[in-house]
Amino acid sequence: MMSRPFKSVLAFVLLNSASLLLLGCSSAFFSTDINNRQVKMPVPKLNVVVMPRQHVNLDESKALMIPVFMAGAQEQHWGQSVTNLIRSILLQEGLFHTLELFPTNNPGDQEISKEAKDRGFDYLVEVSMPPVIEPAGDSQGWVAIHIKIIDVNKGYSLWRIYGETQLIPQPTFHCLMGERAFVPAPSVGQGIVSITRRIAMVMRQ
Repeated sequence: MMSRPFKSVLAFVLLNSASLLLLGCSSAFFSTDINNRQVKMPVPKLNVVVMPRQHVNLDESKALMIPVFMAGAQEQHWGQSVTNLIRSILLQEGLFHTLELFPTNNPGDQEISKEAKDRGFDYLVEVSMPPVIEPAGDSQGWVAIHIKIIDVNKGYSLWRIYGETQLIPQPTFHCLMGERAFVPAPSVGQGIVSITRRIAMVMRQ
């Protein structure tokens, strides 16, 4: 049977242990400050529909890019910005030696192909995007890209790749208080960049 002094000592030890546990829960080990967390980059999924049977040195070629086709009214709001972003990423990745931009995506395919051939381009780059879902709060978003690389001289698609990614917010947790605020999801722009870089990597292989 425990003596009264021993019980007092035991109660003191347990109380201090509980206090240390509470302090530990407020440390960076158990909870993460939302302001100090970095949003993880999206992880794209690709579906390669058409690809060449042997490696092609695209980095030595000259390509003409048609402005991105976007669904509905999104093209009016985002079309030029998305086109410039995808073109800049393809250039950064060194996918083509030259990548010029065609002024419009309205003319027919035959007209653009003829102009590209007359101007000495090797390939046409066509990019289309289905409707984008922007992430909001703790609701995830979604973005996808469909890219075609057309051989101007032969008249057929050398590459056709579809890529998509979810833009998922990330929750933080506290050991006692439960779920806390969400870290924002990656932006639509970050999704486009991640898909384009992954597509470029596949085409360089």
